[in-house]
Amino acid sequence: MDTKKIKEGISVKEIEGFAKKYRFELFFCLSLILSWVFSFVFFDGWSLLCATIGGLLGMIFSQKVDQLFKKMVVFVRKQEDLTQLILGGAGLILSIFLPFIIYFILGSAAGIMLKQMVPAIVETK
Repeated sequence: MDTKKIKEGISVKEIEGFAKKYRFELFFCLSLILSWVFSFVFFDGWSLLCATIGGLLGMIFSQKVDQLFKKMVVFVRKQEDLTQLILGGAGLILSIFLPFIIYFILGSAAGIMLKQMVPAIVETK
């Protein structure tokens, strides 16, 4: 990397371009960080419990949960940019006041992935 570029810093236009390109990733990262912080503040043990329940339900009902996740992604992708930002803001507010729901969603996604990966792991041995 150019040392001159490091000394000058990052322009606002570059930050805006990065935010437009990685909009969903930024909202997910912010949501995870906020839910992690506020799970300690408001709900001590609920986050781990909800992640566990979500993982179990994700493993048991993997097809249904996977279809639900796909429908959610398609719904968000079809919306206009402003509506996507509003939905992202609502997700951030949800991660502040109800962080255990974010952990439930993460647990169910992990359950789906675990169910898909176990046969591949067993076959390799």
